[in-house]
Amino acid sequence: MDISNVISGILSVKETISIFLEFFGFLSLSAFAIGAFSRLGKAAWRFGLALYGKKIMIVASDEDYCDLEEDLSDSGLIKRKNIQRVSDKHISKVKDALLLIVVYGYLDKDGFRQIINGKSSRCGLIVHCPPEKGRIDDEEMRLLSKTAFTALCNFRGRLVNDVLLMMLSTSFKKSDLK
Repeated sequence: MDISNVISGILSVKETISIFLEFFGFLSLSAFAIGAFSRLGKAAWRFGLALYGKKIMIVASDEDYCDLEEDLSDSGLIKRKNIQRVSDKHISKVKDALLLIVVYGYLDKDGFRQIINGKSSRCGLIVHCPPEKGRIDDEEMRLLSKTAFTALCNFRGRLVNDVLLMMLSTSFKKSDLK
């Protein structure tokens, strides 16, 4: 038995294992990259669709609506044509909403409960409660905490962030574009 044959055999096995591990590593890295990009791609696609076509319904007085509409459109991400006001006389319109902003204090307690209970499970709800409107009752807070896709916001600047996050977290499909 020649020592050079033994050494070349060991090196051959080592090279084979090295090639196998490189190939396995490449496959693992490829699978990881595809998985990461497909999820990020799906989220980016859904967010882009939401920015393009998701209608935002705002239940507020004329003055509050104008302020919120201006804040949202000034962000440069949301178009004015996608923002719609709903008055307290047309609350039934909110059942078809996919993103809803309610200014606390505009509706009476029954109207507020009607909106929360009447929204679809896919609809994001942001309750805007600026400091000058007072605090939300404990009973209404309990109702909000039991409702999916709900956020409470006290400041107008924070509202834009909450709207963008709600657009990303609530489902939106191409079929929702009307």
